Amino acid sequence: MAKTSGSNKKPPASGGLQAGDSNYKGKIGKLESLASIKNPQVYKSVKESISRFHSVLGVRQKDIKIATLQAGVGGVHISQGGVSKQVVLNKQVFNGKNTTKKSVESWASTGYKSGHLTKTNKPVAHIITHELAHATWNQHLTSPNAKAATKSINSLYKKWKGDSKKSGYGSYAKTNVSEFWAEVCTKAVHGKADKYTRSAKGIIKQFKL
Repeated sequence: MAKTSGSNKKPPASGGLQAGDSNYKGKIGKLESLASIKNPQVYKSVKESISRFHSVLGVRQKDIKIATLQAGVGGVHISQGGVSKQVVLNKQVFNGKNTTKKSVESWASTGYKSGHLTKTNKPVAHIITHELAHATWNQHLTSPNAKAATKSINSLYKKWKGDSKKSGYGSYAKTNVSEFWAEVCTKAVHGKADKYTRSAKGIIKQFKL
């Protein structure tokens, strides 16, 4: 994946997240701390989103940075040697020249309208919550706890896919089990609770993810 230019581009029509974000291998520009975010409302929202995730699902990934990523990517999760290493937010989205809280929010809002993303009541928090969820579990993590949880998560994914009555979920969750997990956890933190969000919380607690 190529490194983006410095311009603040619009989100893709589907809305803000693309396949491959669970274990990003593309180029990353200069890493900067979250404190580099210039817009105070955006910075506050990002910090509040992280705190909310930690309060609901626990502290999983403390290394959260901002950097230039591929255009159309809101954020990514990076693992190394099967261990969660870092979450990186796209500078173009969170700290571009014209970035505002509303512009960040539009990434998820576009995805909600298109049916791409799972609906939540906090669209501005969607990207970071989704990436932090990858740090709890995804197919690339190889810790004993992550391996132990895999069977339960795959089983939950299978039940979810076969449920024609489920509601509020976007098509991105169907991409693979890793994206399902990230989206159901995002819904658990900021959306309407259901049997899948409750099961996800139970799995996190049972396997100490």
